[in-house]
Amino acid sequence: MKIKNKFKLALMSSSKGKILFYKIRVLREKYIMATKNDETYIREVFAQRFGREINLKDPKTLSEKLQWLKLFYRDDRLPICSDKFEVHNYLESIGYGYLGNKVIGVYENAKDIDYNSLPNKFVAKATHGSGWNLIVKNKNDINWNDSVKLMNSWLKLNLFAFGREWNYKDIKPRIVVEEFINHEPLNDYKFMCYNGEPLYMQLNNDFNGKHYVDFYDLKTWEHIPATYSDYKFSERTIEKPEQFDKMMELARELSKPFPFVRVDFYSFDDTILLGELTFFPAGGLRPFLPRGYGFNELMGKQLKLPEPNYNLSLYKKINS
Repeated sequence: MKIKNKFKLALMSSSKGKILFYKIRVLREKYIMATKNDETYIREVFAQRFGREINLKDPKTLSEKLQWLKLFYRDDRLPICSDKFEVHNYLESIGYGYLGNKVIGVYENAKDIDYNSLPNKFVAKATHGSGWNLIVKNKNDINWNDSVKLMNSWLKLNLFAFGREWNYKDIKPRIVVEEFINHEPLNDYKFMCYNGEPLYMQLNNDFNGKHYVDFYDLKTWEHIPATYSDYKFSERTIEKPEQFDKMMELARELSKPFPFVRVDFYSFDDTILLGELTFFPAGGLRPFLPRGYGFNELMGKQLKLPEPNYNLSLYKKINS
């Protein structure tokens, strides 16, 4: 394990360590945004992660096409759908408000949250980030003062810096508190949709004390022997979820406006809830392994890129 990863794991093992980690990250974000433009950052990180230069003139893999979308395509709906609070309003506006988990409150400062009025179980998350979550199963087990400091540390972060996911750049930093989904196991079904058609599923799951990230072909339910780097895929095939057809229908409807989006659902009992809409999974910068299987290339073939509508001078330069 790299020294940097060991350092991060050590800090993330405690509330105070997490707060320190995010303080350091703020400084790193400011430095990297001040020293590297989007194209330079994407080219450098892609070469580092994939061991070759990115092909922006004629992108082939899903990873390359997602970087192309970052540089050359804009849709005003993406920041709204990426905002963990505003997405509720978006769902309501298109007739799918019932897919949103119940919101308890949204706050510009975690100090404004009335701890005493919170239920015993709840989830707090940053509206402008990914993975900045506080999952509370018993509020008497947490140090609320440290939790407030942790949540407020999220508000100083900008996810855009690392990965250049432009849809996060100008989202208003807030904390949204939602009801805890009290169901075990809580399966998270991630439908990868291409030009309005769900074709693959990412299924994060635990088995025998290990965590796996598996992929399935949605047409055949074939278990694909590939996964993201730093993860493992399991040797077993998981059965289709009971509400598979309904989730397929919903994923198709929700993904229609976008060239690519991953539509995440929680499915339990007779309920389906939207987890999130993800436009650049892992920033599109995490390789798939084994590389010889060609899953990145296979997924890239499925994505038809739109006409560029942003950064056209760079687009013309690259394609001249």
